[in-house]
Amino acid sequence: MLTLQSSKIFLLVVWNFELYMSPWHCCLLAWNYFLMLSGKDYRSHDMECEKKGFMNKLYAIQEVCVSVQNVLDEVASVGERIKNTFNWTVPFLTWLAIIALCLLTAVLYLIPLRYIVLLWGINKFTKKIRCPYVIDNNELLDFLSRVPSDVQVVQFRELKPDPRESPSKRKKNNLG
Repeated sequence: MLTLQSSKIFLLVVWNFELYMSPWHCCLLAWNYFLMLSGKDYRSHDMECEKKGFMNKLYAIQEVCVSVQNVLDEVASVGERIKNTFNWTVPFLTWLAIIALCLLTAVLYLIPLRYIVLLWGINKFTKKIRCPYVIDNNELLDFLSRVPSDVQVVQFRELKPDPRESPSKRKKNNLG
């Protein structure tokens, strides 16, 4: 337990470090000073972590690599979906996007941007009051989730029938 005097010293050390060093370095040194004042031996914990060693570090690096790869996959997928929206992969969704952009252009032309931002802010801050149990969603991401990415386009490509098998041969095989 820290006494009043040691807490004053702790705050003074933190204040001096903040004036002359980066915030991260200051927090690290202040935390070490706090552990030293509280009587805990933090060096023994560091030694135990070093003993666990190389395999734990390797597993941590693998987890970071997998998470970075997943994030990059999601970003690439969103980019592919935007590209497929405007190259007519799904014509209905492309027409829907074109009509929405035309309506947005007309609204921005007819109504001043100040009023649009005002209405958007009122809607945003009163949404929980008007409908408290509504689940929030992002309409743009919902729309893009319906457009296939390049991988999905390849996976769901229509299979062509084998020209070697005629319909009459299939009927004979099914009958007997």
